[in-house]
Amino acid sequence: MLGCSSPGGAHGVERSNDVRRSLAQPDRAAAGRALLELMYTPAWLAGHPGPYFTIGDPGMPAHARRRHLAASAGHDAWDALPRITAPTLVVHGTDDVFNPAANAPLLAERIPGASLQLIEGARHAYFEEFRHVASPTVLDFLAAY
Repeated sequence: MLGCSSPGGAHGVERSNDVRRSLAQPDRAAAGRALLELMYTPAWLAGHPGPYFTIGDPGMPAHARRRHLAASAGHDAWDALPRITAPTLVVHGTDDVFNPAANAPLLAERIPGASLQLIEGARHAYFEEFRHVASPTVLDFLAAY
């Protein structure tokens, strides 16, 4: 199960510079709001004031955060994807710009026999906001194997 993922490297579709700038704002509150807007739709945010568990661990030390970002930036699985032999489901929100939705079909096409499920209107945290679609999809897939 690959959710809101990317092949990384030269073949992955990178987030836009606008997204990068919104997250790199010196005002941490503004950057936090920008992250929430990348994760959830405005309608969901209006009805769910938090707490939000998908935006990271607030207690994560700065060195761990830097290493996480470095690992994410250096990720390149392109050459390994065709060697995956396990049944694979790729799930992604159609409105995800944090990790652009265009990455989902790249993964599904590169992994032999992979299935692709795009969740219409979902952003990066599809698994929480659209769990009524995502959870049965994943559970049905797992039950088949």
